Amino acid sequence: MDYITVNEAAEKWGVSPRSITYHLVAGRIEGAVKKGHMWLIPATSPKPQDRRRKKESPSFYTLLEQQESLFSVLDLFPIPMQVFSPDGVCLFMNKVFLEFFCIPNPSDIIGKFNVLHDPFINDKLGLTDYLKRVFSGEILSVYDVKVPFEEIDNRYRSRQRSPMEYETYQDITNFPLLREDGTVAYVIAVFMTKRIYQSRLDTIKAKEYIDMYWLDDFDLDKISNHAGLSRHHLTRLFKSFIGTTPYSYYQEVKLEKIKEALGDLTLNISEVFNSCGADYSGGFAETFKKKAGMTPSEYRKTLQADECDNRKQPDQSKFFPMITFHPVCESEEQLFQTAELFPIPIQIFRRNGDIVFINEAVLKMWNVKDTSQIIGKYNLIRDPFANGQPELQDGIRKVFRGETVLIPDVRIPLENFWEWYKTRSPVYDIEAIYTDILNFPVAGADGKMAYMVAIFFTSRIYQGKSEVAKAKEYLENNWREEFDIDSIAKAACISPSHLVRLFKKHTGMTPYSYYQDIKVSRLKEALRDKNLSVSQAFLSCEFEYPGNFARFFKEQVGMTPYQYRKIMD
Repeated sequence: MDYITVNEAAEKWGVSPRSITYHLVAGRIEGAVKKGHMWLIPATSPKPQDRRRKKESPSFYTLLEQQESLFSVLDLFPIPMQVFSPDGVCLFMNKVFLEFFCIPNPSDIIGKFNVLHDPFINDKLGLTDYLKRVFSGEILSVYDVKVPFEEIDNRYRSRQRSPMEYETYQDITNFPLLREDGTVAYVIAVFMTKRIYQSRLDTIKAKEYIDMYWLDDFDLDKISNHAGLSRHHLTRLFKSFIGTTPYSYYQEVKLEKIKEALGDLTLNISEVFNSCGADYSGGFAETFKKKAGMTPSEYRKTLQADECDNRKQPDQSKFFPMITFHPVCESEEQLFQTAELFPIPIQIFRRNGDIVFINEAVLKMWNVKDTSQIIGKYNLIRDPFANGQPELQDGIRKVFRGETVLIPDVRIPLENFWEWYKTRSPVYDIEAIYTDILNFPVAGADGKMAYMVAIFFTSRIYQGKSEVAKAKEYLENNWREEFDIDSIAKAACISPSHLVRLFKKHTGMTPYSYYQDIKVSRLKEALRDKNLSVSQAFLSCEFEYPGNFARFFKEQVGMTPYQYRKIMD
């Protein structure tokens, strides 16, 4: 029997080698055999039918017109995602978004919220120009955005959550889904949590003490002693981090307990107050009326009226169901189509580690041209590069056991790709790419893991003049070390004097100035952690405080480290 290669079959049938490889992996070409890394196809084989595509249209772009199908695939992603129309109106929020931001009623946002006209996002956060670029079709990210939980609570919740004990910072990546003619069909926002800072531990201790001893009379001395702070210092910190004074928080806890007790009809109002350590004839009854907007007796009547209504009305919980994340993929075709629409790199693997899909963004970013050398040949679990890095190897093992894993700041082995696939273009000027890899399992209709999806969010990219890119990469990876121009020059493979000239020509600054900028940026991050004193924040970045770098920080930022922290608060 005569056989032809993948490229010969592609030319014969008028399709791409990539398409042929997909059919081979799926077992759709009868009689095809694999010899080593090469597929051999019987010369008489008929052209396989492309089951991934609709007969009426040979394009994955058709998914853009099937909004329900597209959104069902986005619900598989274990990371908050929001979808907007080209004019900025919110069309969809996936389940993880609703859970993370505690949105009780999506209808308050979908079809009503317009990100391009929102005053908080455009004016307070200053993202107007950024959003204009995104909705014009650019792929952009904004980093270290503090999640505005208080603003979200004020808008979309019937009552505020308890004061936040954590500050959360996210990187937000926005990208368009483009139609075949290049126009924007949707804009997607992806929210990746990168840093969580716990509030001051001493204020949390004070809050926990009040929660435990709410039945007792308020005693600021006891609370202060438990927290290890003076009365004045505790009051100031508590208001700064919890948003209210210790006594006001004590009152809120007490009032909630009284409201609960008012539901017990075996107790009269006076007995309810006594059971909560309060005097009905004292000031707490007046405080109750002021906070609740009604007297305790009137509040009890509303509870009785609600109980009667609940007997008559159907269960309201069905309108606001508890959201449980169960990623089940009902259509392989739609999963692959959605991944192809994404302009950021996505790879999809079977549960045995074999790669079955690579989107176009992977090929463009990594300068790999021929997918027939990868699809059906590469296995992630057996990859020597992945197995040679403990963090990467551990993350891969976990995700194939069914966990969702984010592996941060992984250096993509471009040099290995170019050696394996002989594909580097002379105009490709990227020297190194670092990426956060979100790996998550997707179950099939039977509920068992069918695929592992890997999404690559570029965190750092070094391109341009090769020597300068290598020097930047070295500085950002070794910023904690003492500045050593000889070591940097060695990494860039040129002399120190030549490096300084090239670096300044291409960046406008010396390597040392670039190094100092990195240090300032890292110190700013450390100052956000309120559990560290200013001195401890400096030590975490290998600085002495006070010292020369404190003065340098003030020169660069325009304020002292203490003033910077106060403004951030």
